Amino acid sequence: MKPVGRLSHKTGGVFIFSDYKDVKTRILYGVFIAVLLAFAVIAVFPPLWLFLSCFKDPTAVLTDEFRLFPETFDLSVIGRVWSEFRFGRYYLNSLFLIIGAVVCAIVFNGLLAYAVAVIRPKGAKLVDAFVTATLLIPAIINISPLYMNIIGSFDILTELFGTNVWTIPYFSYIPLWLIYGANAYYYVLFKVYFNSIPRALFEAAQIDGANRLQMFRYILAPLAFPIIAVVAIFTMNAAWSDFLLPSLMTQITQTEQPIMVRLYHMYGDQMAQVTLQEKLMTIMFAVIPPILLFALFQKRISASVATSGLRE
Repeated sequence: MKPVGRLSHKTGGVFIFSDYKDVKTRILYGVFIAVLLAFAVIAVFPPLWLFLSCFKDPTAVLTDEFRLFPETFDLSVIGRVWSEFRFGRYYLNSLFLIIGAVVCAIVFNGLLAYAVAVIRPKGAKLVDAFVTATLLIPAIINISPLYMNIIGSFDILTELFGTNVWTIPYFSYIPLWLIYGANAYYYVLFKVYFNSIPRALFEAAQIDGANRLQMFRYILAPLAFPIIAVVAIFTMNAAWSDFLLPSLMTQITQTEQPIMVRLYHMYGDQMAQVTLQEKLMTIMFAVIPPILLFALFQKRISASVATSGLRE
C-alpha cells in the first residue's frame, strides 16, 4: 500500500513517508491521531461549555438533561454583566499589574542571568547555586515571611515619609512587581539561553569599546528576544492568575484589586444578588485573556522553550 496525500512527502517526525508503506504503521498512525483528537476535545470542552452556559437559563444549566447549546443567544447579557460589575476597572488593574510584573521579570532576572552567564565575576557559581536551590522550596512556604517583610517595610516607609503608604495609589503593587523580578525559574531560562550565545560576540564588543550595559542592551537583548518573549508570556499568565498575595496586598484599597481577587470578593459580598448566569459570565471574562494569550503565542512558547538550551 502506497502512502497518499501529504504522507507521501513526509520526511520529518517519528515516521517518514517510507514507514507508511507498512499497514501496521498506518494503523498505529491512525491510533495516534485518534488519541490526540480525544485529548483536544477534552481540553476544548470545558471553556466551550462555560461560554455556551453563559447564555443559558439557570434551570437549563442545573437540569439533569444535558444540552450543550442554549435555546437562544442573548448577547445583551455580556454588556449588562460587564457594566454592572465594573469589569473595565478591574481589567485595567490587572493590566497595570501585568505591565510592572513583565518589566521587572525581564530586567531584573535578565540582568542577573547576564552577570552570571556572561560577565562571570567571582562568586558567580555560588550565586547561581543559591538562586537555583530556591526552586526546591515550595512557593507557598514563602508567602508568610514574605508578607510579614512587606508589612514591616511599609511601616518603615510610613514613618520615614510621614504618610500612610498604603493610601498611595497602586503603591501596594510594587512588592508584587518585585516578586516577579526575583523569580528563579525565569532566571534559569535566561541563563541557559545566554550560555548558548557565542562569547566571541561580547569579546568583539569589548574591543570596540562597549561597556557591560551596552553589551546587554545592544547585543544580548536583540539576540535574546525569543526567551524574552517566553518570559513575558509566562509572567503575563502568572500575574493575571495570581490570587493569594494580591489579595493580601489589596485588602485596604479594594478598588485596586486585580480581576481574580475581585471575583472572590464579588461572590462573598454579593452572593445573594449574583445569579448563576452572571457567575458564569464573570468567570468567562476572567479566563478569556489567558486563552487568547496561549492561542496567539503557542508557537513562540513551544519553539523558544524547546530550543533555549541548545548551543550553536
